[in-house]
Amino acid sequence: MGRLAGLLGLPRLLRHYAATAVGLPPDDEVAIDAPDPRVRAACDAVRQGRYTPAEELLAATRAEADWAARSEAATALADVLLHNPGQLEDWLAQKPEDRDLALVRAQAAIARAWSVRTAARASEVSAEQFAGFHVLLADAVPLLEEAVALNQGDPTPWAAVLAHDTGAAASRKDFEDHLASAVAIDPHNWAAHARAVQFLAAKWYGSHEEMFAYAEHVAASAPEGHPLRGLPVVALSELVLDERLDGDAATKYGPIGRDRVDAAIGAARALSASRPAGDPYLALVRNHLAWALIRDGRPAAEILEVFRAIGRHASTFPWAYLGGLPAFLQFREGVRAQVARDTPFFGGTVPTPETTVSAADAGGARRELALIPATTAQVAEAVLLTGVTYRMAPLPGTGITLVETAPSQEPDAGGRSGLRRALLGEGDLVRLARTFTTGEPWPVLVVSRSFDLYGLSLVRSRKVTTTHYWQGPEGVPAQHEAAEAAAALSSAFPEADDRLLTAALRHPGTDRAPLDAALAAMHLPPLPARFGEGFEILADVPKARIVAKRSLRAALRESLRDNSGDSSRELPPLGL
Repeated sequence: MGRLAGLLGLPRLLRHYAATAVGLPPDDEVAIDAPDPRVRAACDAVRQGRYTPAEELLAATRAEADWAARSEAATALADVLLHNPGQLEDWLAQKPEDRDLALVRAQAAIARAWSVRTAARASEVSAEQFAGFHVLLADAVPLLEEAVALNQGDPTPWAAVLAHDTGAAASRKDFEDHLASAVAIDPHNWAAHARAVQFLAAKWYGSHEEMFAYAEHVAASAPEGHPLRGLPVVALSELVLDERLDGDAATKYGPIGRDRVDAAIGAARALSASRPAGDPYLALVRNHLAWALIRDGRPAAEILEVFRAIGRHASTFPWAYLGGLPAFLQFREGVRAQVARDTPFFGGTVPTPETTVSAADAGGARRELALIPATTAQVAEAVLLTGVTYRMAPLPGTGITLVETAPSQEPDAGGRSGLRRALLGEGDLVRLARTFTTGEPWPVLVVSRSFDLYGLSLVRSRKVTTTHYWQGPEGVPAQHEAAEAAAALSSAFPEADDRLLTAALRHPGTDRAPLDAALAAMHLPPLPARFGEGFEILADVPKARIVAKRSLRAALRESLRDNSGDSSRELPPLGL
């Protein structure tokens, strides 16, 4: 019977699956703990040995008492230092007694200890890992004391102390004193309260009841709209991931009754609905909410709504418990498939966001530009049948044509809904290039900026042969992988320097510099200065021209005219 139901659901899946993508960014635009652009810029500068942007950012967060931003910046910078040996010492040599750097240094020490232990269950951590973990925690104590002493009136170092308390099995009194010190400065400090939930979890030093009651108390006292209103749903993740609990629906929440679980989920849903989709302010709560709804067996349409609200902002937890970013994407895909199966084949429509979804919101936020070693006339002829409006501009003296989609120039630009654009996938130059490279001898190099990630894709003869995104130090490809990608690119652009190109592909930065270096290594011209900062950037480029979208009939007529040399020749009626 189950197999029959699956077969009956297949037509609905095929009919409706594409529509479930509305409001969701593509997989390659989803990032774990994507930082604020200011934080990312500061991290990129530190990787290059430039510390002033980070110093200015940390000083600003301190002056503004923006503790959430300060915690994010300090954590991200600590991670950079953890993965770039020697830079902490270099920075310390320039600022030996700087209070902001003392905070980052303490955070890095805690991060280093936890990287040795890992986030695995205790049963999966080796004795050697535990030994190294405790040695590094002990080494971190004087650094934490220094950070606290230099940052009076700042709750951020106290949150780091609470992370240390969890790993070092601090006494309950010490934990409570440290928590009190943090909340005395900032009663609604997310980092401190989230650390407390961990400490009080049954897997550490408390119980399910104590942890959940604490989260409920903090949520009840938080201001309306504050992320702490969703803290119980974070605690719920810790509870449902406890394998000791019975999986039966009536008992899977242990001592936490159904009413309290429903209240936690309901409060998190209301909180999510109060902020725009894609808002990083509620990213962590929304990620835990998605997992809570999945675990609770809620309707797929409800869960899809939360994934739309998450947008590209996946978070480390709870997905680290389940396999990280691949798990997030797999669960999201499974929810989409279930929504498609649940939608009637005839007369049914996939639930969509209440507001009209623009092409940008539905994933078209990708800024794209194609570099094609062909004339504008050759490119214009090749794109005739794609049904999309383009803007293109020749680069004098290079033999390169720059191409972008230009939906604003379409005759019906004001009349078509963003929903239809999203369903049709308009604006995806990689997809379009697979169509217009058919039978053409030249390759297409598509460069892109997806939110804050730069990348490139090579398309030849309808196939995507290479794709690369610069994702920071954790996303640096292995030497042989970068060399293979460089070889594929140099086969399309023979003047490329493979050595320089490989180095550019392995650059750990996430700003535009590595992309520019890759283009230079391929002896391709530099991109327009505005690339990545907006859409349709070729409008002001000299000799730019519009190639308007055409119907099939019009495209065939124009192609026939070009081939025959007789502009008066008419096509017979096509019955279209």
